[in-house]
Amino acid sequence: MTDGWFIFTDLDGTLLDHNSYDYSPALPALRELRRLGIPLIPVSSKTLDELEHLCQVLKLNGPVVAENGAVIAYPGEPPQIAPPGYHLLRDFLIDQRTNPDFDTLGFGDMSLEEVMAFTNLPRDNAKRAIRRLASEPFIWRGEAKSLATFRKKVAKAQLRLLQGGRFMHLLGDTDKGLAVGHVIKHLQRDGKPVTRIIALGDSDNDRDMLLAADIPVIIQRPDGSHLSLAERPDAILTDQPGPAGWNQAVLQLLQQISSQSAETDTLKE
Repeated sequence: MTDGWFIFTDLDGTLLDHNSYDYSPALPALRELRRLGIPLIPVSSKTLDELEHLCQVLKLNGPVVAENGAVIAYPGEPPQIAPPGYHLLRDFLIDQRTNPDFDTLGFGDMSLEEVMAFTNLPRDNAKRAIRRLASEPFIWRGEAKSLATFRKKVAKAQLRLLQGGRFMHLLGDTDKGLAVGHVIKHLQRDGKPVTRIIALGDSDNDRDMLLAADIPVIIQRPDGSHLSLAERPDAILTDQPGPAGWNQAVLQLLQQISSQSAETDTLKE
């Protein structure tokens, strides 16, 4: 029953705790996915360096989607990097600062210690976080009314602006949903059946990924709220935040699959 099932998951605030980055509450579900052979594919704002390190820890060996969909990497292949690339994004952000209303502070402006302070990451992980290929996280320090004008500048330049759990992210004309579509096509070209897509996320930058899924799961935020996804009234909402909610949702879905399989077997007898 689980052949052709794939799980795409956000990390920060979803599989990983928003503050501590701990994933231990999700271990029961992670073990069950491994036992059943259901692929788990990270789709994150994190860098490729960060995801490769995490995949080693979690023993994942499939594709990964980094930098909000701007970087896709398959095992044994060079990463696919969406244009225009990191340096041109940095140039755009710096050029916009000629308008004093567009007050931004990006990763490229920060020291390693500042990145550590803003992200609560230990030093080694913060070093991985600043090795960016195709997107720039930044803090908006201007007025809210100026942000609408800035968004128009971004759109005119054919770029995207996404809101994550901690930062805004500037990237090329792509998103997590488009990246998931590319991964699915790649899997199918490799002869792997794709029959059911589950996606889990908690932030606005997960919206497109959740919309692309057969089963969207919205993880509760630390303050008890949920991302609004009016287009998908069928979305599952967890009543626990972070990895505890992730664990709850995945185990419930796997239990449903097991029950459906048992019913099918009974009907065949």
